[in-house]
Amino acid sequence: MDGSAQAASGGSAAAVDERVRRLEAQVDALTEAVEVLARGLADGPLAEPRDRHTEEAARRTHELLLLAKSAAAGRSGAG
Repeated sequence: MDGSAQAASGGSAAAVDERVRRLEAQVDALTEAVEVLARGLADGPLAEPRDRHTEEAARRTHELLLLAKSAAAGRSGAG
């Protein structure tokens, strides 16, 4: 972001960096909360299925979170 873009958006580079750090922390916290929820909804492999829609949603959510973490790790390792 160049100086004119920063001035137009109302923030210095340091302020923008701080805001990005806060947003990243919030996204990490939200991701962790959803992961805990997904694990709580998913039963073990030997459990009787309660609600297949809920079970499938929890499984898919967990897979998406794993993919997101993998992609984030790849980005932070590349930069």
